Amino acid sequence: MEKRYKLAGVLLSASLVMAACGGADEEPDSSEVDEVVEENEEFASTEDSTEESPEESTDESTEEPSDQPTDGSSDTIAPGDLNHDAGEAVDAASGNFDGELVEVELDNEDNQWVYKVDMESESEEYETVLSVDDLSVVDEQTESDDDFDTEEHFNYGDAIPAEEAVQTAMDETNGELEGWTLDKDDGQIQYDVEIKNGDNGDVDVTINAENGEIVETDD
Repeated sequence: MEKRYKLAGVLLSASLVMAACGGADEEPDSSEVDEVVEENEEFASTEDSTEESPEESTDESTEEPSDQPTDGSSDTIAPGDLNHDAGEAVDAASGNFDGELVEVELDNEDNQWVYKVDMESESEEYETVLSVDDLSVVDEQTESDDDFDTEEHFNYGDAIPAEEAVQTAMDETNGELEGWTLDKDDGQIQYDVEIKNGDNGDVDVTINAENGEIVETDD
């Protein structure tokens, strides 16, 4: 405020000098002085806001970063977060290819949870990748196959649901699901369930897919 009146005083003095030079009868116009004061008040206000802006910028720059993940991806998944079960994935794959089931898998591929279903016929091998969200086809491949091995084939209906096998493995290890694979090994249909355990690291639990019993736990 003091600066404003000093500046206005200088301008007023200059106006008086000019008036004296122009003639004794001329006096400074009060409206011009008021205008000068108003202009200087606006200038001072602008100057004050400019001086305060660095503090505002500093406050914004020191805000704490958000703790929220940027991509939302995770290497584990809760069974309840799956919109479709493995049986539905097998049915969807069977609708696209006429063949025998060889393997079913739940996996995180490129930060996306998917079902992978492998099938084969006497002349072709088929693999499809389906989104767990809506069973849409993420990828699929068909190749010629001369190795038609009936010992690898099985029906998903002959196995306990994947959800039961996963729950058994999680109860056994008190861990979180990283994925699983279902296939036939030495005539036995088995689930290989991958569990993330905070104390013991990654644990693989092999489960008999026909009766649901744990065959092996590998730390």
